[in-house]
Amino acid sequence: MRARSHASRDAIVQSALALWRTKGFAETTVTDICKAAGVSKALFYVYFARKEDVLAELEVFTMRDAHLAAGAVASGPYTLADLIEAVVGVLERTMRRYPPELVFETVIETYRFERRALADGATDADLAFLFLEPFRQAHRDGRLPADADVARTARVAQLLVADGIRDWAAAGFTDRPLAGPLAREISALIGGR
Repeated sequence: MRARSHASRDAIVQSALALWRTKGFAETTVTDICKAAGVSKALFYVYFARKEDVLAELEVFTMRDAHLAAGAVASGPYTLADLIEAVVGVLERTMRRYPPELVFETVIETYRFERRALADGATDADLAFLFLEPFRQAHRDGRLPADADVARTARVAQLLVADGIRDWAAAGFTDRPLAGPLAREISALIGGR
């Protein structure tokens, strides 16, 4: 039973992704996804409340790999910009596998998630998942000022990354790199506190 359940959920996610690549996110309905996956709408709603919730399953933003890259950078001499670039670089490489519209929608959905979480009492530390651990390491290593509010700094950096990704995706990614320029900009802003 559990294997069939996992297969159905995976079929929904893969069908949604295939449709989003061909039809676009806005033009794809839950009915389209269900038909492509060979499941009922009732089963879709067992797993997902709305089609936007399927975005979370795609792992457009791969935190585990981003944190591993940050750890690798922090294991040697580094600057704060190096650390940020390592994290954003992983995101950039992952995002290029998806259509820009889908990445844009994922960023918008992340903003909605954060709004709901804040309404439920979430703190900066709860929402700074992208940079909290890397910035804690940077703080221990003296790359952030001793009096820095690490959770708040990580949250601000994450918001700046989300905004940069949104703009980059809205422009269709182009060949313009994202990680290096964005990392330098965020590092300069944080350094100037």
